[in-house]
Amino acid sequence: MFTALDEYLVHQTPETVDRVFTSDRNFYDRYYFGAYSPDGDAYLMVAMGLYPNVGVIDAFATAVIGGETQHIVRASRELRGDRMDTKVGPIGVQIVEPLRRVRVFCEPNDQGLTFDLTFDARTAPFEEPHFFRRSGPRVVMDYTRMTQQGRWSGTFTAGGTTWQVRPEQWRGVRDHSWGIRPVGGGEPPSAPPPDGGGLAGFYWVWSPAQFADACLMYTVSEEPDGRRWHSAAELLYPPESGRAPEQLVVAEHDFRLKPGTRLWGGGSMTVLRDGKPVRFTMTPKTTLYMAGGGYSYLGGWRHGQYHGPLVVETEQWDLRDPAVVAKAGVHTQTICDYTVEGADDLGPGAGVFEFLLLGAYLPYGLKSFTDVAPAAS
Repeated sequence: MFTALDEYLVHQTPETVDRVFTSDRNFYDRYYFGAYSPDGDAYLMVAMGLYPNVGVIDAFATAVIGGETQHIVRASRELRGDRMDTKVGPIGVQIVEPLRRVRVFCEPNDQGLTFDLTFDARTAPFEEPHFFRRSGPRVVMDYTRMTQQGRWSGTFTAGGTTWQVRPEQWRGVRDHSWGIRPVGGGEPPSAPPPDGGGLAGFYWVWSPAQFADACLMYTVSEEPDGRRWHSAAELLYPPESGRAPEQLVVAEHDFRLKPGTRLWGGGSMTVLRDGKPVRFTMTPKTTLYMAGGGYSYLGGWRHGQYHGPLVVETEQWDLRDPAVVAKAGVHTQTICDYTVEGADDLGPGAGVFEFLLLGAYLPYGLKSFTDVAPAAS
């Protein structure tokens, strides 16, 4: 079908824009947004994904306040072909100025999580190296992501408290990724791939942080034996500084897990800047469980599932309850204070530290999906 987007000079295939280059059901196109308060006590995450070959668009808004309660609003509807309609139930995304300004909002709902916020970019987008992975003969990851940091303005209400969000105080990050990676809904069983699956373990770190005059982007993915298969790091500067992005080299990391879990508990990462080591140490403040934003691996609502013509749900998690935390899984984002050694021009900063560890990871002594870090003695 023709849609408004077909009027623009954006076609990548001989088909109309509502049809993508592959029939793989796992093709997706997704936004992510994160906004955090100056004290790191409040964190809001928003995600919206579009799945042309499943016929679904979904959206998630989730916020953690004070580290104790996570509020969730989630919505899913039939796509109906129009990829320009980026509103799902109460949640919407509006591109105000491409690559510079984006509005996200959530209208009144049963959870009381509402917001009308505008993201203003602080730097140009960072294009992460292309992701590509196979499981046996099948491509399971083939996608691109751009990440951009900025400031937020507007209003935000959660847990009965309303914040007047001011750009000189509220920092944040957004990304936009598209291509092929596993989405929800499940598939028929098939024979085991000859290489054992290629994804016997998945180790993922993603860390955008902001400092007084610069922004850091850091990401690393590793094999179960600790070998890196994807990594990148860069310092980006506001356009008015006149400074070009500064390439860094990922050197090493020293992270710790919370005892008896697979949850990230702090640590540091080291990069090389002009051949000299720079160490970033993260002090955790507020942790959000990504399953509340659709990043679920053990059941429940997940990106790309079909729930019906339009379904909206709300939920609230008590993060003081160990049973709730266990159900929420191991994929987290943590707002952190960042300190720096080896780069006096950066000073202290703050940012998002995302961590996911599934399956085996031998550097931590984890040999199966059920292994956890040793309990505290």
